[in-house]
Amino acid sequence: MNLTSRSIGIALVLLLLFLAAALSVQWWLSRETHRLQVIATDELRARLDRALAVSGRAPASWDADFQRDLSAMLGGSVELIRADASPASAVRPPRALAFTHDLAVAPGWQARVTFASPALLRVQVLHQRMLAVIVLLSLLLALVPLLIALLGGRRAASPEGGTRVPWAAARAQAAGIEHFAKISHERSAALEQEHGARLRAEQDLQLNRTLLDRSVSERIQLGRELHDNICQTLYAVCLTLESVQKKSGLAPEMSRRMDQCLAELRRLNHEVRAYLQDLEPAQLRRQSFADALAAMLASLALPEGVRIEHRLDETAVELVPPQQVAEIMNILREAVSNSLRHGQARTITLRAGRSEQELALAVQDDGRGFGTTPDRSPAGGHGLENMRARAAALGGSLRIESSPGKGTRVLLHLPVPSVA
Repeated sequence: MNLTSRSIGIALVLLLLFLAAALSVQWWLSRETHRLQVIATDELRARLDRALAVSGRAPASWDADFQRDLSAMLGGSVELIRADASPASAVRPPRALAFTHDLAVAPGWQARVTFASPALLRVQVLHQRMLAVIVLLSLLLALVPLLIALLGGRRAASPEGGTRVPWAAARAQAAGIEHFAKISHERSAALEQEHGARLRAEQDLQLNRTLLDRSVSERIQLGRELHDNICQTLYAVCLTLESVQKKSGLAPEMSRRMDQCLAELRRLNHEVRAYLQDLEPAQLRRQSFADALAAMLASLALPEGVRIEHRLDETAVELVPPQQVAEIMNILREAVSNSLRHGQARTITLRAGRSEQELALAVQDDGRGFGTTPDRSPAGGHGLENMRARAAALGGSLRIESSPGKGTRVLLHLPVPSVA
């Protein structure tokens, strides 16, 4: 057997070995890709079931917003179909996966979910393409013995010029293999980094869920305690006052004031229950600022000879946002109550004005006043502190000006709402 026949035989053997190795790796990569697709689909099925169980919505009530939110939660596209409907040919984006899932909460309905292929699967596809490159390289390597044989024949004819070309080709081939190994190492490092980032994201998500569940539990417990204490106490006081009013003969003026007190207690109980449900008082939510102010002043039991004057700029009052009316009414009610109870005022003036940057509301009286502005109410309560906290929550500020014998003025400054 001459040199050419041996070279061809070696080339064929190398070619068969490379092809066998390439087919084995291709089969393994295809199996792993299919397994990862099944895992990703199962995980998305489980997330879909959990999301539907938490929402509690029947498929008949699914609207566009709910399907969009559900698609964003799953990281794909969700389509609601009937189980008995003929399957429609859906256009699936490239590199995307899809499955049809029977809804356990609603028999007869199915959800078709289309989602992007995970990054790990895309890396698997990249490996398959690289494997094709390796097969091509193997073919080139199989031709090396033939080239050596041909060059050997030429070297016999020209001893000096035929020794450099094979070594140059071998160095180029070694450089290509080294470059391929470097790329494989970089891809493996990227996959490991992505896996670590995914694990950290899952841990952060679990921690956020735990904190959210704890916060919800604390809010529920706080609402129950407030309901059992404040609401029940207000209700008991109303019953007691109604019993006293029925059993004692009161003068008409005292009976009228008793009715006002009972009405105010019932309104306060209703508002407390509304706040416990994370809602604004229904009455203030339906009323404008002027109507809410009139209702608030009507609920106050004014002593004989006390006057309340209004000097309100209508353009300023119209700028008050409806969602802030409840908090502003609470501040004004506290200010007027302080003027009546502590300041012993005879005239109370309500003013409202505006500038380009802010709204200004003022409650001024002619009462006895006080020397320095206290941090707390004159009676030792939390009235002034609560007023400042409410003003800060609205994005504004509260200032109190007073001097002995010259009355008190409470100034509430609020930013002008943007028209955007």
